[in-house]
Amino acid sequence: MKKIIVSTSTIVIVILLIAVCIKRWNAWFGNPEEPVYNYITEPGRIQLTFGNDGEFSRNISWQCGDSLIESKVALAQNTDTTYIQAQGKLFETKGGKTVSYHAVLNNLNEGIYSYSVRTGNNESDWYEFKVNNPTDKLSFVYLGDIQDTINGITKQFVSDIYKKEQHADFWVLGGDVIERPHDQYWNEYFKSMDSISQTIPVIAIPGNHEYLKGITRRLEERFVYTFSYFVQSQYKGHTVYNLQYGNTAIITLDSNKDPWTLFSQRKWLKKALEQAENAKWKVVVLHHPIYSIKGKVNNLTVRLMFNSLIKKHKVDLVLQGHEHGYARMISKDSDDTFATPVYMVGQSSPKDYRLYFNDKYDRYGNGKRFYQNISINGDSLLVKSYTDTNKLYDDICIIKKENNIQIEDRAIAIPEQIEVNSRSKRMNDEKLKKYEEDISNWLAR
Repeated sequence: MKKIIVSTSTIVIVILLIAVCIKRWNAWFGNPEEPVYNYITEPGRIQLTFGNDGEFSRNISWQCGDSLIESKVALAQNTDTTYIQAQGKLFETKGGKTVSYHAVLNNLNEGIYSYSVRTGNNESDWYEFKVNNPTDKLSFVYLGDIQDTINGITKQFVSDIYKKEQHADFWVLGGDVIERPHDQYWNEYFKSMDSISQTIPVIAIPGNHEYLKGITRRLEERFVYTFSYFVQSQYKGHTVYNLQYGNTAIITLDSNKDPWTLFSQRKWLKKALEQAENAKWKVVVLHHPIYSIKGKVNNLTVRLMFNSLIKKHKVDLVLQGHEHGYARMISKDSDDTFATPVYMVGQSSPKDYRLYFNDKYDRYGNGKRFYQNISINGDSLLVKSYTDTNKLYDDICIIKKENNIQIEDRAIAIPEQIEVNSRSKRMNDEKLKKYEEDISNWLAR
């Protein structure tokens, strides 16, 4: 019989791996139990989104009760009122029960609509939304991760943005709109987005905090039925969506999926970009940055799967989140001139993470919440980033005439703000000193 000899180093490595797995198991695979909650008895938590039939479609979702009953939307324009039947979905978790409804509104006309949602004999307040006939002009607000605590700061932040950006055609949210897929965090989201969620279409993409952890992660379905265009637009289990709004294509991805599943999502992206070939402007939104600001190899699978298609089909702007810092990168041609795509990482959360400086990026920021106003007018696409004190932090302009593209960096004179935040101060002295040196070197470049 042959003897099996196992070296001491192998045993040590195995023990260390087991110890790491034990320590990190809950972080990797555990889901905090949802606290007990009571369902809402009146129609509420209303979310207006675009639909699946282009710029003249809208979806409206809401919650009410703990059992499915007949529900509908009363929709009025001028003196005409129509009633649109809603579909419902019962959700039952360890915390409680709730029902989500959504109604599909297609073939809308340009103008102002009034609506209320009705479940059984209960009716919501009346709200208004506007349908524009988009041409070559639009503007929208982008927020990276919101991911706030209960009774957090987002409500005031969003209210301030809304006052300044009342003419925005829609809002885009870059994932992690909630801290956990629990009712209490959904309640926080709707408190923060009150007056916006009912009246301005919101496009949201899933982040990792909308997922339930496990050996195979799973998107919690309340997200899908809140942003209800996903009910129809999902592709082979991927929560993806595209919208042609005037001459602009908005394409959203789900970068949270397990790496071995992304091949089918790549096929979907290829088809979506081909369908958008005639769009003058192309914007892609995904949660994990193509080029990470947390480490060189972070998100490598996402980059390998999607970036070649993004470049090949001449996407203009890539909006991202996840890494809790602000960053902007303008691509460069072989002769070192500015080119598209422009990659932008948004940060709207109270959480700040350490930055890992990547020379590919032009600009960083942390210690503040940021939002972006993206506006398109004819041959120009402008991206302006503001802090939570409404100060201009970043400013670029893409000018596109036929096949000629020019990009202007208008923020060169605006100082960057980079801080050693509270999370970074938890590092040991040596790592903290190195991080402080990295910040100084970046700012002095």
